[in-house]
Amino acid sequence: MLDLTQSEADPIAPPLPDKTGAEIVLDVLNELGVEYIFGHTGGAIIPLHAEMNLRMRQGRKTPRFILCRQEDGAGHAAEGYARASGRIGVALVTSGPGATNLVTPIADAYKDSVPCVFITGQVPVSMLGKDAFQEVDMVGITRSISKHNYLVRDTDDLGGVLRQAFFIAGSGRPGPVVVDICKNALVGQSAQGHKPRRLRGYHPQFTMHRPTADRLLAALAQARRPVVMAGGGVISSEASAELRRFVDQYRLPITLTFMGLGAVPHDHPLFLGMPGMHGTVAANRALRDADFILNIGARFDDRVAVREFGHRITLAHVDIDATEINKAVPVEYALRANARDFLFHASHREPAGADWGEWLATLRAWKEEHAPSYRTGGNCIKPQQFIEELSRLTHQTSLVVTGVGQHQMWAALFYNYQEPRQWISSGGLGTMGFGLPAAIGACYARPDKTVLCIDGDGSFQMNLQELATIAANRIPVKVFILNNGFLGMVRQWEDMFNEGHHYETCLVRTAECDPACIEGKECRTPNPNYLNLNRVFPGIETVRITHPPEIREGIERALAYDGPCVVDVWVERTEDVKPMIPPGGRLADMIHTLE
Repeated sequence: MLDLTQSEADPIAPPLPDKTGAEIVLDVLNELGVEYIFGHTGGAIIPLHAEMNLRMRQGRKTPRFILCRQEDGAGHAAEGYARASGRIGVALVTSGPGATNLVTPIADAYKDSVPCVFITGQVPVSMLGKDAFQEVDMVGITRSISKHNYLVRDTDDLGGVLRQAFFIAGSGRPGPVVVDICKNALVGQSAQGHKPRRLRGYHPQFTMHRPTADRLLAALAQARRPVVMAGGGVISSEASAELRRFVDQYRLPITLTFMGLGAVPHDHPLFLGMPGMHGTVAANRALRDADFILNIGARFDDRVAVREFGHRITLAHVDIDATEINKAVPVEYALRANARDFLFHASHREPAGADWGEWLATLRAWKEEHAPSYRTGGNCIKPQQFIEELSRLTHQTSLVVTGVGQHQMWAALFYNYQEPRQWISSGGLGTMGFGLPAAIGACYARPDKTVLCIDGDGSFQMNLQELATIAANRIPVKVFILNNGFLGMVRQWEDMFNEGHHYETCLVRTAECDPACIEGKECRTPNPNYLNLNRVFPGIETVRITHPPEIREGIERALAYDGPCVVDVWVERTEDVKPMIPPGGRLADMIHTLE
């Protein structure tokens, strides 16, 4: 793991020989323990690639470069690596369009607090501000979507900036840092390129205020209907074991936000499910009827903190980022703390002995009566049924990476997650196309695990080109495309709230179709034909599953294949994600009937 401490200058250190900027960059990345770099090449970063190639041919240590087919894919692969491992993901791309193709992954990592360092090439200092070929202002573009960013103009600054970038990305509330390097800094030479750089105005280390924590815990003990809502901060701080100990010790019901899934096993008796727009009935009713909600390491996101959220309820918020507290929802008890520090402190206090038996019984009844369900029968594959079977056949141990859409919600609800970092998905930004490249990064982060990419046909096509990266490197990801021929989540909204007028959400529509068609329920023209991907991407196996009796055999065939496999699963075209809170609705307005 990265040592997140600031180095100080050694006043008696011997002078260092001159090195090129490219040498300095790779020396620092080696020093910081970087094993993989995901990226694409280009003119502004040729010096770095040349140095990597030289070291590789000489048998010298250098990070392994994974050539992705598009920079957006490289950025999401770095995210997937970081999310699966807890280490800092690194992406390297060239200037101009290469750099701007990273904007979506940078924003995605920022919204979900993912520690990444994105290194971009830049034109030489002498050409800055002159509209040179492939010049863009990456510092300006990424200022609002990165934790910090740098423009490195001089070789002398490279080592200090990179060490700082890694420290900032991985400390405090994690997030992406952008390092934009002018080409002259890479080709120039310096004996000062490793000099330390003092970081001003950033102080992520702090001590939790214990009296405030004790007041919060005392208020919790006085509650009659408490519930814990834990999020991604628990996973980022490696505090999942402490969270489980806390809820067991205090006998507290718990919900996990989208980013927190896996922090507590989904079959834990006190786990109520995921809250929010597509959360479980038990989780949403608990948040509706509670008299005390303890938020640990989660944002009060608008998909959870819907209209009238927290009305007449005592709210407490524990978060490492002070700016997050009281930002969206005012709270009575605010505590800036690392989730692990708070949970460790709480677990070493004697619970006050509150009796929540009646409340727990009510929650247990809701959980049993309104468990996520779906209509069975018929000749079409239910996506929920497919994911349940996938969970069973993988013994609930695989890493699950998803794209964005209906398939994402079904994967969140119906796979039985058992551990942190088992669930990897784009939350805050909701980036379609995230799944396939993020699965690449997850495979490199956790070669000991089977990595499943559960995707929708619309989301999958947004980064389909990364199958070439998978084929070239024999990355053993198992891709399951829940293919309904629609941009399914938009189609669901059109059906539920816009009188069923499907405008350009049907992915099987062609020029021959009736322009007025809003049905298309029986159309099954494959576009593209995923079964033929094995012909264009050598070494990738393809499987198609079209009816329920084929599910088990198809999954087992994919899992048994020694290499990457794409499975085209023809699910019911108009299946909806339920439960659902309608837009602008309250927790009490949740739609959970299957009609």
